[in-house]
Amino acid sequence: MPISKTKNNTYQLKIYIPSEFRSHFNIKGSHLVKRYKNRKEAKLAEIDILTKIHNLETGENIEPIRDGEILFSDFYQNVWWDSYKAGQTTSTSRPPSDITVSNTAIIFRLHILPLFGDYTLNFLNQNKQVVINLLTQKAREYANFKSIRSYVNSIFDWAEELEYIEYNKISKTIKRIKAIKKIEINENKREEDLYLSQNELADWFNAFQTDLKEEKITLKDYTLFFTTFFLGDRKSETYALQWKHIDLKKQTISLVQALDQKGKIKQTKGRKKTQFSIPTELVSILHDWKRQQRRELAQFNIIQTPEQHVFTYIDTLGNVNKPVHIDYLNNKMKSVERRHKHLRHATPHMLRHTGATLAKQAGTSIEAISEALTHSDITTTKMYINTSNVVPMAVGEIAFRTLEKK
Repeated sequence: MPISKTKNNTYQLKIYIPSEFRSHFNIKGSHLVKRYKNRKEAKLAEIDILTKIHNLETGENIEPIRDGEILFSDFYQNVWWDSYKAGQTTSTSRPPSDITVSNTAIIFRLHILPLFGDYTLNFLNQNKQVVINLLTQKAREYANFKSIRSYVNSIFDWAEELEYIEYNKISKTIKRIKAIKKIEINENKREEDLYLSQNELADWFNAFQTDLKEEKITLKDYTLFFTTFFLGDRKSETYALQWKHIDLKKQTISLVQALDQKGKIKQTKGRKKTQFSIPTELVSILHDWKRQQRRELAQFNIIQTPEQHVFTYIDTLGNVNKPVHIDYLNNKMKSVERRHKHLRHATPHMLRHTGATLAKQAGTSIEAISEALTHSDITTTKMYINTSNVVPMAVGEIAFRTLEKK
């Protein structure tokens, strides 16, 4: 039977389409699958599709289906996807990066297509409650729900743009769906879990120093940890450092680029270029590592030049002098943590929170911290400062003291 009832009390139509006619129906698989509100609509659609197939078999030329009866999955694969990769589905000035494209494909494959793939655009656009129910359940399960909501809305906006549907009827509706899982996670977080105290940070410093002396980590690992901490940067920015970005005499480091998940150079977040003054302690560590790296590279007949990346390794395929893997520092910190059971669990990103929080506790202004973290606005910086505001004098006391002077 081409028509069957679904668990959601809708009716699914599944018709085999000969391979030579599939392009006319905007499908890649062997069957055209659509869902309808009732059996009557499904039956009428079946008759219409069979008529079109007959007309094609008898040589009559028909236009490819270009309306809202296209499946969500087919519209995504055959229409939206190429436009998205070209940067046409958004108002941004640049197309998405390769990493963003890869992550988007994963979100659709794992989350969005299983929800909406077998529904037509018209059905979803005209049945808001179905969309609300499916997305609300996903919002309870998946923390990064905002990305799902954004991509679903983009599909319907693009369908409206290309006149597959009259207009996007679900846009306002899905914006009302809250990211329930994300909210729960944030509410259960304790501020003290997001950063290391001074004593806990000192324990980490001592652990790295001990492991270096006992040769359980290399000088490169030691240098990478302290460079990332002192700069308070994103680990991807430390990974992208080349010696031309470091001036040991002037005691400065310039952050001008980052590495993506595939080890390719990209611009920093916000496309910012920032020069940091670094302390003599870090200068000394970097100086020692530069000399040692020069000797290590020479063993492979590689000359250390200003273009040389500061932190490289031999990957699992045996490739020499490759920029370190995206999880390299995470793995090194885990190994140190395993050897020193008293350490409070920490990650490279937690070091960034720690630097910001301890700086605020020491009296540094939020504006200075925001600049050091290379944030575009103070609102973002406040998320990194996991400590209460210190108010030297409450407003009531200020008013009271003013009255005393009169």
